[in-house]
Amino acid sequence: MKRYTIVAEGASGVGLHWEDVPEIRDTEVRVRVRHSLVSPGTERHYISELRKSGGRLALGYCAVGAIVATGKLVEHVRPGDDVLAMGWNIATHSNYITVPRKLVCRVDRGTKLEHAVLATIGATAIHASDRARLEAGDRVLVVGMGLVGTMMALVAHASGCQVSALDRDATVVKRGIYWTPLDLDRPDLMDRPFSKIFLCIDSDVGGLFPRIAQLLDVNGNGRSRSKIVNVGRISGTLNLSPALGNFDIINASRCGAGYRDDLYHHGLKNVLVVSGEARVDDNLQRCLKIVSNSPSLLEQLNYGFYHLDEVLERYNSPEFFPAGINLISHEHT
Repeated sequence: MKRYTIVAEGASGVGLHWEDVPEIRDTEVRVRVRHSLVSPGTERHYISELRKSGGRLALGYCAVGAIVATGKLVEHVRPGDDVLAMGWNIATHSNYITVPRKLVCRVDRGTKLEHAVLATIGATAIHASDRARLEAGDRVLVVGMGLVGTMMALVAHASGCQVSALDRDATVVKRGIYWTPLDLDRPDLMDRPFSKIFLCIDSDVGGLFPRIAQLLDVNGNGRSRSKIVNVGRISGTLNLSPALGNFDIINASRCGAGYRDDLYHHGLKNVLVVSGEARVDDNLQRCLKIVSNSPSLLEQLNYGFYHLDEVLERYNSPEFFPAGINLISHEHT
């Protein structure tokens, strides 16, 4: 049996690599992929880096499909189940993937797979919400409404927060599905300042930071200090002073304890978890529950479906992928 994988190959750009489907170990499952999710910010970053370094990388880390085989030690899913899978160099843009048991979970039949796959990105938002100690009643601002920002807003909304959104593309935030658009030039329109601000962007924030810091509530949410939480890749010089008041700056990395730990992925070791946080597989399951309970909201997002010839053209074009949710379909290949 053969499988293909979409691969970034240095200066050559993005192409297709064929190989035999690997045998599964006792702690793994094999998934016939229906859709894989493009993560534009992350993938574009690595493609750009590889063009300069000449390296090679299999793209993708978010997929949904059906189990076709399981290892002897896998008990929570079985052949025929629809599943959600994640993992860098694991849940790649391929027709078949081999996934360790901790990074795959079953999708209820009432949940659309194009919705379920969003929980892979959403696990990052769940981890960020834990790092921020997000609570019902928090007034939240999400800066950057790409995939991570969209899921961050959904997680905050599901947690009982009031959510506003800011993006340099005004058309993205004007949709206002489960958030209120924010005009940074009109802070007077806000009822009151924010207790949590999540930065879901990949950019220099030297000029932006003092403007958003002024939007923080000096009293926090009444139980803890206001927080600015980075969930992206930011750079820039931050000019901090007593005049800005008391608030916390937090960096939220990836999607929970145990991620990118191969032994944990296979269930062959445990990992320590900081109080108030959770393991990657728990965060994946937590976000999948939110996604399964939010079909009417998720239906309103913009989805694009691409087959192999279309997606390779997108990867190698300067325009890359449009805003929204971009899914690669592997059903007929």
